[in-house]
Amino acid sequence: MKTETLIIRIHLSEGTIESFELRNESQIQEVRQKVDPSRIFSHGRLVVAGECFKSVFVAERVLRVDLEHQDIKVWDFPGGYADIVELTQEEFRQHAHLDEPELMAKRENCIPVGDLSVSFMELVMVGGTRFFMMLEFPVKLPAENQSYMRLVLSKGVLHMRLPCGGIGIVNLANVVSYTVYPGIAQVPADTWLAERMPKNATQ
Repeated sequence: MKTETLIIRIHLSEGTIESFELRNESQIQEVRQKVDPSRIFSHGRLVVAGECFKSVFVAERVLRVDLEHQDIKVWDFPGGYADIVELTQEEFRQHAHLDEPELMAKRENCIPVGDLSVSFMELVMVGGTRFFMMLEFPVKLPAENQSYMRLVLSKGVLHMRLPCGGIGIVNLANVVSYTVYPGIAQVPADTWLAERMPKNATQ
């Protein structure tokens, strides 16, 4: 079903989400045509104004902006990724087999260069908010395989498809850490090789 209203959701670092809606078709068209994910946080603030209010958000305190509408175009993904789509935490745990360790894919599994591979990523943001997504990408040569780590640590932006239609634009300047399952075989030379302890293990 086509969504006639465009919903804007602004996720803030203290954990709140501010939601706004556009029902005017010309305003919706303007947003669809003019929004640029790569520049959305570059002005230092986001401004949303209605008939009786104006809200200003400090960009460095914004974790993510969602534009929910069936006709919002999905821009080319950075780094040559074929698809990046948001998952719920439950979907993430299911697809990454976090509750079935024996089924989890290994980093060392060899996939031919050029073939598509799928990974599942958890982003931990300032304030403890977590975002979950599925990444589909062509396998690269070993020398190029750290490109995603450079992207996430770039303090730029990352956009993803929303299952309900539209895009979510993540402010990578607020990333605290990220974990990818299974991740690529190659790791930086200064990597610490260790296994994750169960949550109920003695600290």
